[in-house]
Amino acid sequence: MSRHQQIVLKLREMIVSGALRPGERVTEIPIAEQLGVSRTPVRYALGILSREGLVVPTDNRRGFVVREFTLRDIVDAIRVRGLLEGMAAHDLARAGLTPALESDLRACVEEGAGLFAKGHLADEDGVVWTDLNGRFHDLIVGGSANKALTHALQINDKVPFASAKAFLDDRSDAEVVRKQFDVLYLAQKQHEAIFQALRNGESSRAEALMREHSYAAIDNIRLFQTALSQQIGAL
Repeated sequence: MSRHQQIVLKLREMIVSGALRPGERVTEIPIAEQLGVSRTPVRYALGILSREGLVVPTDNRRGFVVREFTLRDIVDAIRVRGLLEGMAAHDLARAGLTPALESDLRACVEEGAGLFAKGHLADEDGVVWTDLNGRFHDLIVGGSANKALTHALQINDKVPFASAKAFLDDRSDAEVVRKQFDVLYLAQKQHEAIFQALRNGESSRAEALMREHSYAAIDNIRLFQTALSQQIGAL
């Protein structure tokens, strides 16, 4: 894992744990000094967290403020994502997969199968899964060629942890690690089923599977509900 990725994870963890509170100002120099790193990885991390909706720019654009949000906000946004991505899967199945798109989706599915084959998640597997999950979802949305849908998703993804690229992890809690494996393994099996429905041109099935798939993200969020509730309030 690169230093830049480590700082992204650290700042995300600080927000989830409450070390950085809603409304608190976050600027490069103090964070860099606190973490003992240069400003460059901190600048990169704040850019990522801004795109995720966890921090928002200050009025004068000289730093960021930790965004205030609730667990209900997250769950509602994930459900909306499921509806939109379901539409994308429906449209893509009807249009049919191009050979290139089928190859790219297959690569995501096969990479995911390899990740879970060992029966547990290693330290960096969560990051790997998040990357391939994001690619899988982006391929389906992009393949639908629906600009209005894509724009709506971009807005919806501004809610923290609502995006398919969102990531939560806690390697210090063995029970959470075990349960997370089960949740993400189910998500992987759903990827396989969605891929088959797309290949077969089963538009209604692809849409239903994609909608159901969003609930795996909600289940993953609920694994961290205690920590999140301390920071942002319960559902």
